[in-house]
Amino acid sequence: MTQNELRKQIQSYRFAAHDMLLFLDTHPEDRKGFLIFKDLTKKANELTAEYQAEYGPLTSPAAAEYDEFKWIDGPWPWEKGGNA
Repeated sequence: MTQNELRKQIQSYRFAAHDMLLFLDTHPEDRKGFLIFKDLTKKANELTAEYQAEYGPLTSPAAAEYDEFKWIDGPWPWEKGGNA
């Protein structure tokens, strides 16, 4: 999977997990919905870990997990290859 494809997968899973979170705000007793939310969040976290192992931090707080400050390593969103 390319860097952009992986980033799109992460975005998709995070969006779906957030959507389920909104559903759970109004249906907190829905066990099936909660399990779906947990699965989506777990997959998003796994993909994020895979991305960060290969390409570096995906978010600025994740930059604190490295021995060097790599948050500024490109490409930036406005540079070629920076957008998914």
